[in-house]
Amino acid sequence: MTASNNATAEVGRPEGPLTELGPVVKEAIAFAEAVPQVYRSRVFELAYERLAGSTPAVPTPVSRAEALVPVTPIMTGGLSVLARELEVDPRALARVVAIGDDNALSIIGRIESRRNAEMQVDYSIMYMYSKERVFNQLDVPSEELREVCRLKSCYNKDHYADYFAKSDLVSPVGEGKSRAYRLTKKGVEAAKELLKTMVEG
Repeated sequence: MTASNNATAEVGRPEGPLTELGPVVKEAIAFAEAVPQVYRSRVFELAYERLAGSTPAVPTPVSRAEALVPVTPIMTGGLSVLARELEVDPRALARVVAIGDDNALSIIGRIESRRNAEMQVDYSIMYMYSKERVFNQLDVPSEELREVCRLKSCYNKDHYADYFAKSDLVSPVGEGKSRAYRLTKKGVEAAKELLKTMVEG
């Protein structure tokens, strides 16, 4: 700070480009404190963006009521990338794909089929595609996919490996306990189509 600045600055008050942010930050904090603790961080971001006149992180206008919806990484993390790639609304995608507090990814949507082979492959490729886009994880361990199939009630212990072996949507990586699966190019396109259809359905 120069001598001339020292002469004009108020005692105890900082000068500079951040000075004008004080009232904006205080107002955003006050707004966020009116909602439950779990939502405050995201609500503060939205309030600050609106008050500061910056471009919102969410492309569509968000009302105060919408801001009270539980916030997941769909709004701020990798799932937003997935939503853009699928060209769907992030909130609509959140009804199909979810990320828990422990970063565990899950497919919420349901596939209308009674065939375990079809459901196993379809749920798996959607899961694998989501993990690749959200967490940059190209290969998914076989045991992780087994658990996905168990949760979706399409796990067949005797034919689990066979279902994947007969599909041209996935390819195996590694052997034995280190076995994992990776999407083929055809699998990527099939997963995108499944997810988009499920979101828009």
